[in-house]
Amino acid sequence: MECLPVASNSEKRNGCDMAALKTSYISLEPMKLVLLDRDGVVVVNRSTNIKQPSDLALIDRASEGIRRLNGAGYAVAICTNQPEVGRGAMSQAQLEIVHAALEKRLREGGAVIDRVFSCTSFRKCPRRKPAGRMLEEALAHYGARAADTPFVGDQADDLKAAFHVGCRRILVKTGLGTKALAAGLPGYLSPFVIAADLFAAALGIIDGRS
Repeated sequence: MECLPVASNSEKRNGCDMAALKTSYISLEPMKLVLLDRDGVVVVNRSTNIKQPSDLALIDRASEGIRRLNGAGYAVAICTNQPEVGRGAMSQAQLEIVHAALEKRLREGGAVIDRVFSCTSFRKCPRRKPAGRMLEEALAHYGARAADTPFVGDQADDLKAAFHVGCRRILVKTGLGTKALAAGLPGYLSPFVIAADLFAAALGIIDGRS
């Protein structure tokens, strides 16, 4: 399965080669950006995975957390592994429908996800977390600095991807976060912040505590 960058706004790029990637935001000041994992951070994990809009359930206070970030001037984007497409369990079109429904549901709560970056490969790939290229793609798209950009996840692979690109690391206890903490995380991932959920993480980011 070829690893393809996927965006919910229907802009598509083929391949994993970042040489041709052009930034879409040009500013004298670095963009204020927060990157989020999807499942376990914004939406509730499902053992059968999310294949249609009816499978979506927002984590409590997730909309409010994103809304607070928006209000503080942050662009918010999602970086998510979605290997079900690569395995053939769902189509690329179905994934885009799910993400459109997610964005609509968040907007109804006053929250804006600017863009969704997805890696649909089920094999090891430079874009697939824990590798960092999907995050690099997001940083380049916004013209954001890694050191200023938090990545909020609920698994070790999320923190590893953030570490590889130099992003600030936040682990939420929702989703698989509590399990990841209990299992123990590699020492090299420190320092990272632990937050109860996305809402708490958002407040910490805004207040400068993350």
